[in-house]
Amino acid sequence: MRNDISFPFVAFTHPEVLSNRLLQGMQILTKLEKALGLKQPNGSDAEQDILILALKGKCTGDTYYHNMDQSVFDSAMEGNEEEDFYHFYVRQRTIGIQAFKKEVENDLLTLSGCQLHAIVQHHNYDSGIWLLTQIIAQAKCEFATALCIYWANQPGDHYARYETLDLACEDIHALSHANAMLLNKIEYKTKLGIFAQILPIPDVACFLDRKPDYSVKPLINIPVEPRVHW
Repeated sequence: MRNDISFPFVAFTHPEVLSNRLLQGMQILTKLEKALGLKQPNGSDAEQDILILALKGKCTGDTYYHNMDQSVFDSAMEGNEEEDFYHFYVRQRTIGIQAFKKEVENDLLTLSGCQLHAIVQHHNYDSGIWLLTQIIAQAKCEFATALCIYWANQPGDHYARYETLDLACEDIHALSHANAMLLNKIEYKTKLGIFAQILPIPDVACFLDRKPDYSVKPLINIPVEPRVHW
């Protein structure tokens, strides 16, 4: 896999699936890239492996199709039988959710910190946090990667409502509970200095659109370690 990873964040939305071809001299997204919610095409063959694994992780965290009647599933997937996401959902339905999750966990164990970071770059945040939680748990996960995940999940919103992430994690009925749990894990590992620190920290503009003020609530409650500065 390539190691020249860049760090921009994009606000993703759920895409339609389109073909990869040149149209009037302009490169457009592959079906795989559109399925992931990407907005810029990626050309290298090596990166396609990362894209496929990112899509597999996305499908793993999505159980919508798992218990669907076969006829309903076939109708929902009509025309997409050759796509990677179709085969991932079929496998999930065949071997079960937990076995499919274990496959992805084993896949992640083989990746470098740089490759894990690339997967996070290609993550569609509308697709849940299961894959992100697995990446954070990897011994090779980079501090830069953890920061990307942390700030993309808007910690200030949690601190504005709960004062501490521990309190947020206790609110098990909140829609944001899983995100609070993820943020809490990142803060814990960051305080202990567990994350690898080989990749450079992305520019703060990748995280925030204005200068953060850590002297007032809610950001004053964010620990020092995951803070980013202008």
